Amino acid sequence: MKALLLAVLIGCAIHPAQAAVPEDRAVAGLTSQRKLNPMLLKLPAGRWVKIHEQKPGDEVTFKRQAHAGSAFDTRRGQIIIFGSDTHGEDWSNSPLFFDVASLTWSRLYLDDEPGTYRVDSQGTPVAGVDGSHPWAMHTFGAVEYDPVGDALVVSSFPAHLEPGRFTDVLAGVWPRIGRHPTWKLHLETGRWAPLRDRAVHFFPYATAYDHDRRVIIGYKSAGVFELDLRSSAWKQVAPKGLLGYHNNAVYDSRHKALVVFGSSENSNDVVVYEPATMRHLKMKTPGERPPAAQHNPMAFHTGIAKTVVLVDRAPGNTPTPDLSEMRAETWLYDLGKDEWTQARSATLPFGCGMNYNMEYDPVHNLLLLVANAPEQPTAVWALRL
Repeated sequence: MKALLLAVLIGCAIHPAQAAVPEDRAVAGLTSQRKLNPMLLKLPAGRWVKIHEQKPGDEVTFKRQAHAGSAFDTRRGQIIIFGSDTHGEDWSNSPLFFDVASLTWSRLYLDDEPGTYRVDSQGTPVAGVDGSHPWAMHTFGAVEYDPVGDALVVSSFPAHLEPGRFTDVLAGVWPRIGRHPTWKLHLETGRWAPLRDRAVHFFPYATAYDHDRRVIIGYKSAGVFELDLRSSAWKQVAPKGLLGYHNNAVYDSRHKALVVFGSSENSNDVVVYEPATMRHLKMKTPGERPPAAQHNPMAFHTGIAKTVVLVDRAPGNTPTPDLSEMRAETWLYDLGKDEWTQARSATLPFGCGMNYNMEYDPVHNLLLLVANAPEQPTAVWALRL
């Protein structure tokens, strides 16, 4: 049945008659460029459905990078992934785009060879024949889409390319670096630009886009920070984070708050930061909770006003399970009630491991996840709640 549904979806997606978005589905940042895939509106509720899987003959194929972050472009209806596992073995530095209406992947440019990596006259590390691209880097949860500026904002830096850590390929280049900027990709032109103000990096932490104030909120152990996208300046707004690295974060637009989950020491606490009141605390959250975890897929679902987190659960009495033995459970957090519930029918047949690639599409009212079972091709899954 799943194979049949996938075939129907793909057949519909490539059909030339794609539907335009009706007015009652308009959302912030939406333009006439946005198209609907009518078959996605008919997906059954309550379970993950694979809507695309890469094949060797596809125009664009790639190995999913566990350290890559993602965002959702609401103007065009596409997932954007940017980031690399780096460590001197992978040099992925091109944004990758998944168009939801046509179910197709594209890329902005071919990944730049490490031989093009250099430092420009401003002391900024750049790549590509014309030096117009950022280096490959871990991005974790620090990739956001700004619908007002129509830009992707990346608040990370290539820490694992520092000589002596994993590779010495850039040993002759690294000492010339004067700064690691926050990067912005202007989607209309496809051009990258480093922000001129001093950057705050969220390697290996997370950020979230505050739609109400057009601010990016970043969360890490050193504190809570905000990037005002009108002035391009970072500032610290709260001291000392309450969770370790490998957290993920979303902006809860119903309650006007940053919601943070996951930690390097494994945790199932929820941390909340409210910009209006500057309240910053670990929630008490009585009752059922998901397993303690880190580096989880996470998205805020505006349709139900809940934070959605995928959490891997190991089978009982298995000391060192691999991802093929684990199952990724879907958990919903209601900040207003400080309560978790599990969507029990929406469990993936594999563990996600490190994955920052889940987004919410408000027009199709779907959660979208880029993931793959071990040794399987990169796939896109959809969930209606």
